[in-house]
Amino acid sequence: MKLKYFYLLLLAICGVMTSCSDDNDETRVLGDLQVSSSYVTLNISGGQTAITVTSAADWTIVAEDVPQWLTITPMTGTAGTTKVIFSAEAGLYGQVASVRLQSGANIQEINVQQGLPTPELATCKEIIDGPEGKSFRVKGTVKSIANTTYGNWYLQDETGEVYIYGTLDKDGKTKNFSSLGIEVGDVVTVEGPKKLYNGTVELVDVTVVSIEKTLVKILSGNETTIGKEGGELKVEVEYKGIGLVPAVAADCDWIHFVSMSLTPGTPSAIDPNPASKAVVLFNVDANASESRTGIITFESSQLMENNETGKQSVYSSTLNYTVKQETAITNPAKGDGSKANPYNVPAVLEYVNGLGADVKSESDVYVEGIISSIKYTYSAQFGTATYNISVDGNEENIFTVYGSYFFDNKPWEEGQTQIQVGDKVVVCGKVINYKGTTPEFSNKENWLVSLNGVTGEGGEQGNDEAGTQGNPYDVEAVVAVASKLEAGQTTEEDCYFKGKISSIKYTFDAQHGTATFFVSNDGSAESTQFQVYSTYYLGNRAWADGDKQIAVGDEVVICGKLTNYNGTLETASKKSYIYSLNGATN
Repeated sequence: MKLKYFYLLLLAICGVMTSCSDDNDETRVLGDLQVSSSYVTLNISGGQTAITVTSAADWTIVAEDVPQWLTITPMTGTAGTTKVIFSAEAGLYGQVASVRLQSGANIQEINVQQGLPTPELATCKEIIDGPEGKSFRVKGTVKSIANTTYGNWYLQDETGEVYIYGTLDKDGKTKNFSSLGIEVGDVVTVEGPKKLYNGTVELVDVTVVSIEKTLVKILSGNETTIGKEGGELKVEVEYKGIGLVPAVAADCDWIHFVSMSLTPGTPSAIDPNPASKAVVLFNVDANASESRTGIITFESSQLMENNETGKQSVYSSTLNYTVKQETAITNPAKGDGSKANPYNVPAVLEYVNGLGADVKSESDVYVEGIISSIKYTYSAQFGTATYNISVDGNEENIFTVYGSYFFDNKPWEEGQTQIQVGDKVVVCGKVINYKGTTPEFSNKENWLVSLNGVTGEGGEQGNDEAGTQGNPYDVEAVVAVASKLEAGQTTEEDCYFKGKISSIKYTFDAQHGTATFFVSNDGSAESTQFQVYSTYYLGNRAWADGDKQIAVGDEVVICGKLTNYNGTLETASKKSYIYSLNGATN
């Protein structure tokens, strides 16, 4: 059951102990960017090594790539030839780093190594807490696999989880992960250097030390989604141990075990230990609340002889099966109450109900909705109106807009537009839970910000400059701004713009952490579109498994730099992120 791979790391001469000689370095050429060496070694006792950078344009070293133990001088340069010095203090252990040198569209990766990296056996938590650049050896279970070519996957032990970014095959080559036969549930020991990428702890280009094959395999995948109405759930499992034990997590009282039927495998000369098959039935309750997630575990065990001691011991494999159930709530809460991301009605109801009876909000909040009924229209006598709004214009889950002024926080005047049922509005002001029974805008402390997309001139609405968080560009406007850029030019400052996803080129994935898609004002690919290129996720971080995936029709607000890339108007690569996704900012 245990496969072992042993690899010998052969380093040329004593390169890990002394600096490289410039005379022996092979010049690396990439377009208009050249380096005298793309591999830099430093003595474990400290020291420095120099390379030369020759570029046709300004260049910079990506600061986020440089670990604390490494110093690079200078970090930027202009066109011409520049001497760049890599230095480090004495180290207690070998460590490595990979830094990017960028000039325009050209990117050169430079690998730096100090001493001989000696892997240290550690837990996931020790790796997470350990220094960047140090090599570790860790044993854990394969939780999920993100890329089967490069070998990007998640390793988990009892202390935490580490992302494996790149797995070498038995010959030390890349892009051959499938040859190792690693599957979800296998217990694998690997070793490699730690890197921190956008907050994610990674072991990079690891070497596989051993693989203990899982005794359990779920044939239908390791995750499923059940409708809000619930019903029967059938899971097909193969196992090679003595029996199979399914178990529902203690906090998942809405999933119930029903029955299990077993079909033993038939031994043959080719496969003397074939997998048996189990069909396990569960019943899932209907969901009357928010979406929920549950875990079912499948465990199989068998006796194995320890090659080192000759004694038998129990070897077990456990796989988690994730069950997600859709929400029964048709209009979930969205927004944070800001101008760029107003509350919807469920969100403001949730906020106001948490204030307590007759407690008024300390600051103004923005709320959007559709007028469902009107108690008082605007009049010149009072200058205000009172009406109810909801998410869909129905009289369910309503919020009262009480004594509301018109545009720019001013009284309504004869000749101005009158409101009517079905209008889409955004209102700003202080909110209160009146007598603990009526969530509403506080009387004459609120005003109409927009009416069916039309806003007032001046006043509060005019305070935020276009392209800011409070007043993001629409797609037509951001295209107009980007059109003023010359080919190859990128804006110096970030801007905000909003739209609906009209088409997707690349969804988010754990390998890259970014996505590329197009947005338009109405979500149609026939309308004016703008390309959001290689953008990060909410919070300006790399997307990870478990994060919500984007879809056509999603409403987004993007923050980042714009560029004219050879005539294509888009966000600059990896210099933008999704500020909000369907109203959510985290």
